Amino acid sequence: MRSVAQFLLVTTLLTIAGLIATMVIGFTASPAHVAQHILFSLGTVVIGLFSQSMTMFFFIGTGKEIKDKVKGAAEEADIVNRTKLFKSKVFPTATYAMLVLMVTFIMGGGVGSGKTPRFLHDVMAFATLAMYGRAYWVQLRAMMENADLMEKYLRDEEGRG
Repeated sequence: MRSVAQFLLVTTLLTIAGLIATMVIGFTASPAHVAQHILFSLGTVVIGLFSQSMTMFFFIGTGKEIKDKVKGAAEEADIVNRTKLFKSKVFPTATYAMLVLMVTFIMGGGVGSGKTPRFLHDVMAFATLAMYGRAYWVQLRAMMENADLMEKYLRDEEGRG
């Protein structure tokens, strides 16, 4: 399970790298090279949406596994609250990161058609970068704590699978 968490964190880092590369290309591209900016942005959006939605599913799945394992145990209430706390921190940051990413991408199409001012797209691009940076930080901390719970309560199950 740690490898899944690491993979998801890497996809978020790839999204951040893709955002930076897309922004550099967008700011330096001549009108003849706009297609490269669009191609990079499309790839970044796909990876970015994947990273955040799969991170949310990861916390849903591991939370359920942990809750099932501690059912009836003395520490059940505390563990259930901890898994809920992870989701209450991760889900809003992941959702807002995806939302801002999609709005930025759509606004890029508006810039291309002349319906959206470029400065608005630029501001949204920086907001997207900030949101993914924040999401990474929140998810890193939550995944480390979640890994501790998984190691404590699910360790013997992984060896059998």
